[in-house]
Amino acid sequence: MGAKDPAEPRPPAAVLQRWGIAARGYLGGRANKHWLVESGGVRLVLREYAEHPLADIAYELEVMRRVRDLDWPVPQIVAGPEDFDGRTCCLFGWLPGEPRAEGPEEQRARGRLLAEFHEATAELVDMGQRAEGRLADEVVSNPDLSARLEDYERLRPVEGHVLRWHLEQAKERFAKLDLAAAERAVIHSDFAQWNLLFDNGEPSGLLDFEGTHLNYRVADFALSWRGEHDDVIAGYRDIRELSELDWQLLTPCYWSWLFLGVKDEIGAMLAGTTPMHGFDWPVEHLLRRSPLMGEETRPYPGP
Repeated sequence: MGAKDPAEPRPPAAVLQRWGIAARGYLGGRANKHWLVESGGVRLVLREYAEHPLADIAYELEVMRRVRDLDWPVPQIVAGPEDFDGRTCCLFGWLPGEPRAEGPEEQRARGRLLAEFHEATAELVDMGQRAEGRLADEVVSNPDLSARLEDYERLRPVEGHVLRWHLEQAKERFAKLDLAAAERAVIHSDFAQWNLLFDNGEPSGLLDFEGTHLNYRVADFALSWRGEHDDVIAGYRDIRELSELDWQLLTPCYWSWLFLGVKDEIGAMLAGTTPMHGFDWPVEHLLRRSPLMGEETRPYPGP
């Protein structure tokens, strides 16, 4: 490895000493931070959690343990979680392999793998809901989210209307459906191309259970399908067909995912702790349309 970037986050020194590991490089992460570390010539991965209660982390680790027991290539928990002066850390086994190049063939194969994952992990529904987990309809029905969006729309009318219009559409769709009949599952929640490793053509790693929780089964398409990778759903249907209710849930579940964190982000803007800014990424995704969306294929009508 080359010289370390001084701007890169460093793992807590107390962690390295306690677990007898040496840092070899920063691996990144969205909220949680990850480092490649080594102990006695064995490569491991160190994770420092963002602000998650221990009960929330315990749920994630139990999902990983049970999925690994089902013979899926999930990182083994080596040590932790443990608190180091307010920084909760966990040590995992390192898995070999690389993600496949993204494209239609990869998407279809990923969809088939997701269907196999759902079939293998159906029994995990007995775990119930994660401490901070929410069903897709619960996310969009939060009255505080609606109130914050109204405040945001007054300040940024164009983006605010896009967000609020799609939120109302999702709420209306959920309200019309028999959600009690919808199949639920403990979903992976980020079954994306970069979280699937392959070695010599075989799956060698299923990574990042950071968002795993109980939800409607089709909610697992949110980050995998993204409103445009239709081959993912085609591949899924090679293994497991979607019910009429699944199809009706597909778009509102996807839109619901795009509102995660929006309420708190707007709250921070209104409080002045975060600069006022747009929501370019969620807006871009909300405006996507796919033939698989059914009634929701109609374009956004504008303000």
